[in-house]
Amino acid sequence: MAGIKVLLVEDDWIIAKEISYNLQDLGFEVAGHFDNAEEAYRQAKIIQPDLVILDIDLSGEMTGIDFAKQLKQEGRIPFIFLTALADTQTVEKAKLAEPYAYLVKPVAPETLYSTIEITLHNASRRNDTEITASATSIKEDLGYADGIFVKNKKRLEKVLLKDILWVEAYDIYAMIKTATGQYLLSHSLKTVEERFPSSHFIRVHRSYLVNKDRIDAIEESDLVIAEARIPVGKTYRDSVMKKLSIL
Repeated sequence: MAGIKVLLVEDDWIIAKEISYNLQDLGFEVAGHFDNAEEAYRQAKIIQPDLVILDIDLSGEMTGIDFAKQLKQEGRIPFIFLTALADTQTVEKAKLAEPYAYLVKPVAPETLYSTIEITLHNASRRNDTEITASATSIKEDLGYADGIFVKNKKRLEKVLLKDILWVEAYDIYAMIKTATGQYLLSHSLKTVEERFPSSHFIRVHRSYLVNKDRIDAIEESDLVIAEARIPVGKTYRDSVMKKLSIL
């Protein structure tokens, strides 16, 4: 829960305060509270919250449903609808925006907590599926100066191999780490190791493949890369030391 930023959009001041206090008590960060969708929409682009909780029935030209549709269209920020209206017509309209959950006011703290936890879990799984499903294949004859295209939100971004710090096993997939971000590949770490040039990428642990040009220091059983510590497995230590230029 720590570090999870929640944007709250609710035009009833008393209800907004109660939900804000409950969120804080549950360990979430209230990154902002707005009483209209227009301002919330502008600020969401700046704040980049992990979750948005918004009232459906908001005053102004943009309704909560309009705001939710924009969130869905422009990014992958999950949202939960909050309303005192539980009639069939309202629910049917809300369904069109495909919310992750639907909370009816007043909201009990335990209900708020469980709904947020389930929403964040489902959003994470949905986003990982979207990324891996769209990731491109890695050709076999890659050179160090080459690049690969990887999925990032709604576009494919080119990542140069020389800019990769390390690649980490991520369940049955592999996560590329660069100085500016990380990208999930629909390939295992073993496949990445086989395709990346062995002249520059070395396996140092069952879960890590590193770019040896990006190693800043060696400390006991760890490699230091961009201030991060990457463990060196015992079975890999001798081969790793042979591949590094040590005076």
